[in-house]
Amino acid sequence: MSAVIQIARFSEQGAIPVRSERFYQSNREWFFSVRAGLDRGPYSTFAKAREALTQYIELSLNK
Repeated sequence: MSAVIQIARFSEQGAIPVRSERFYQSNREWFFSVRAGLDRGPYSTFAKAREALTQYIELSLNK
């Protein structure tokens, strides 16, 4: 099972293009993938994985 979240990027207008899924579930644990390297996880819930991704993005933007 995986969840697809479609969010428009800052300057995008119109239909959101298809992008690869960031979140996936394996053995009832949640993970997310990033371009910069290894997948991150496991997290016990999708909500925790989503929060971790948000924190990862915020840290990346503040470097």
